[in-house]
Amino acid sequence: MFDPSPQRGPETPGEKWIVGVIAAIATALLLVELGQNFQPAKLSFLFFLLFWCPLLVLHEAGHALMAAAMGWSVDRIVIGIGKPLKRFRLGRVDVEWRLLPLEGFVSCRPKNLALPRLKNALIYFAGPGIELLLAAVILWLVGPRLLQPSNQLGLIIIQSLAATSCFSGIVNLIPFSAQTPERTIVNDGLGILLTLLTPRQQYLEQLKGMMRDREDR
Repeated sequence: MFDPSPQRGPETPGEKWIVGVIAAIATALLLVELGQNFQPAKLSFLFFLLFWCPLLVLHEAGHALMAAAMGWSVDRIVIGIGKPLKRFRLGRVDVEWRLLPLEGFVSCRPKNLALPRLKNALIYFAGPGIELLLAAVILWLVGPRLLQPSNQLGLIIIQSLAATSCFSGIVNLIPFSAQTPERTIVNDGLGILLTLLTPRQQYLEQLKGMMRDREDR
């Protein structure tokens, strides 16, 4: 119900130059660090970056699957921020891939007012929850070795996947918001709190508005 992600990223030439310069500096610093006294463990940060995008897809899939399981209508899945690069349909759902795969969001709507707070809170939790579940499964499969320093490349890759998944899940559950000229955007953690703490009548009016928007389409 509360849009968890900015709808806008770098679109003007100036903004794209800024993003490009920052990315180039970060890449250069990474290469310098890897070149000095190289150890396989230094690849962890690189793997962290590589795993971010597929975990973002998993995160948004968690929201969408939970929404469908709760009987809500999933209208759109957006991966990334900024300029749209590709649009396609997955069943009845519009999927959009944007310029920078840093964040994403799922637009969904209730079909009825049965247990709306519980359902919406579960939908919000499903994104970070599926990432934390992945980290827990990896820990269960690998055991204590997952938490120990290693120079084995295979173990480093698995450790990086678990660390990235755990980091993303935890960060998304820490309540915060961002302000744009159009609206206030909340993350999953704050979305859960707002779902549970918004006055009942105000909350129901918001849900009814979402249901009317769906019927007008």
